[in-house]
Amino acid sequence: MSDQYKNTDADARQGATTGQEHRSVNRSLERGLAIVRCFRPGVGSLTNADIVERTNLPKATVSRLARTLVEMGFLRRDRVSQAYRLSFSMLSLAHAVLLDCQIAHEAIPLMHDVGMKHHINVGLSTVDHLDMVYLHVVHGDRSRLGRRMEPGHRRVVETTAIGHAYLASLNHAERAAYVEQLHSRNSRNWRAVSTDIDAALEQFDKKGYCTRIWHEDTESMAAPITFGDETFVFNLSYSVKEFSRRKITLELVPALADLQKAVLQRMTVDDA
Repeated sequence: MSDQYKNTDADARQGATTGQEHRSVNRSLERGLAIVRCFRPGVGSLTNADIVERTNLPKATVSRLARTLVEMGFLRRDRVSQAYRLSFSMLSLAHAVLLDCQIAHEAIPLMHDVGMKHHINVGLSTVDHLDMVYLHVVHGDRSRLGRRMEPGHRRVVETTAIGHAYLASLNHAERAAYVEQLHSRNSRNWRAVSTDIDAALEQFDKKGYCTRIWHEDTESMAAPITFGDETFVFNLSYSVKEFSRRKITLELVPALADLQKAVLQRMTVDDA
């Protein structure tokens, strides 16, 4: 099995804590979940061959586990193309996650205020394996709907502002273990990726946030918030053609900092 499916954020934290402790897992369950992880926005249907390519699992194993997932109601199979799709039951699972997400309930009204006031997009994301997944997005910039993120969209950690902000939230040992996993995924161009990560972490140490141009003239500014043992990331997305560096510094940087502070205060009060 590829490292992409064997390693998780929890593993990075555990490895950083114990150094020698080896996790005990159910291999069949692990492989079945690896198949489910193959599906994401933009990848709605996958054949057996597609899943084999993405997981490095044997063809017979994929066939057996996929049939089980169909029988259990997590996947459905097209009779014509024989491709697999996620079952609609996944929607109820996703809805349950969001309903149980306290920070989303507290943050969404505040995110909406920031987005509408500055006419920018505001996102809330968290880490999932080696990616960041969006929990909610406020679209305050109506002119950029064609390039907007939506809840459930994923972005890689190593080349995004939200991913860099997450890395900045980790302590040295946690970050070293996590970056080692990123190295495995980016072995061919690791020097460039590593340099980019180092620059982002240096920016965070100096300014308290990470920025990155991610689509032509669109820049994202991101900063983490940690509550308990969970870390989330807020990001502001805006056009560098519409926001000068001075305006970004005077308006958006304080807006992001105030959003972090306000949400953390609400979470602290609710937890008291």
